[in-house]
Amino acid sequence: MATASLIMLINLSFGIGTTLYLLKLRNPSPPSVTFSKVHTYIIQSISMMYRWCLVAASFDRYAITSTDLCLRSFARMNIARRTIAVIVVVWIVFPMHNLIYNTTNMNSNNFTYNTALLYYHSSFTVVAGCILPASIMIICAFLTYHNLVLKRKRRQNMVTPHAGNNSDVKLLERKRDRQVLLILIVQVVVFVITIIPLTVSHFYNAVALNIRNKSIERITIERFAAYWASLSVYLFPTLSFYLYTMTSSIFRNELKKLVRLILRCGCIRRNVRIAPAANHTQNRAATKH
Repeated sequence: MATASLIMLINLSFGIGTTLYLLKLRNPSPPSVTFSKVHTYIIQSISMMYRWCLVAASFDRYAITSTDLCLRSFARMNIARRTIAVIVVVWIVFPMHNLIYNTTNMNSNNFTYNTALLYYHSSFTVVAGCILPASIMIICAFLTYHNLVLKRKRRQNMVTPHAGNNSDVKLLERKRDRQVLLILIVQVVVFVITIIPLTVSHFYNAVALNIRNKSIERITIERFAAYWASLSVYLFPTLSFYLYTMTSSIFRNELKKLVRLILRCGCIRRNVRIAPAANHTQNRAATKH
């Protein structure tokens, strides 16, 4: 999850930075073909990396809560590092077609592009970047909750019931399980909502590839919609912190403890006083030269 957060931060910095740079240009002409190719490649590569890192984190949570020893072995740190390395390498290689062909402007009347490649690009983005990650995350979320329920029932059968503390423990466990499920479901729902505009945009581009002689108004609307759809993918990286804060009281309590600890450490460092050196020099014996 930390790797996904780091890659999301890189994605936000590069994507929003280049967007603001293009908006600030005084020359209204479109960027060069080389810039468009490199920009599309980097954005798609980084976006795919953080999405599949989220998928890996969802599967890791499912593996940790599983009772199957084979599945739990996948939750080890060395396997997580290898998985992250594989994800990075795969999504450096797979979007290479963006560096060879210009897949940026797919709504142009000047149909000098490779139609088969544009179909592949749209289908590839929809399936690998939208449908598969969302589906796997939804499945892992429900499987994780199922494992938590089984673990709670097994713990209740092993522990001797007591009248007082046992009911409180059960309530805390149920509250924790509900919050875990709520966080997972909200995360998946927001992820799906934020990628729907991009999915619809790429699906429309694939359907409308054979339409020729488009009017200027239609081309303008298509480009405007595609522009806002490309910006919608930055919503999920910016909303992750607020999702955890609003949906989980446990996360809020831990966040409060962390903030208090940071403030306490800062106050302690500011209040440290250095003893004057005069007291030590007076107690020293005079040395003879």
